[in-house]
Amino acid sequence: MGKPQPEARRVYFTIFFGFMWLLFLALWLILYAEAFSLIQNIGIFLLSLVIVGIIMVVLLVPWSYRLPE
Repeated sequence: MGKPQPEARRVYFTIFFGFMWLLFLALWLILYAEAFSLIQNIGIFLLSLVIVGIIMVVLLVPWSYRLPE
């Protein structure tokens, strides 16, 4: 028996949110970044990274708790 694999929907959601985050960053840089200072743009980047990280934790941590030790 191999290593347990995450459910397919968790993998798809992870890929989906990763692409949506990249799309958000691209649109932000193209459409809105000029209106904000460098520090504010760095803040937006970090905030978006934290939000995506929280989503990934919510998706994958429950699965990891069900793994055998």
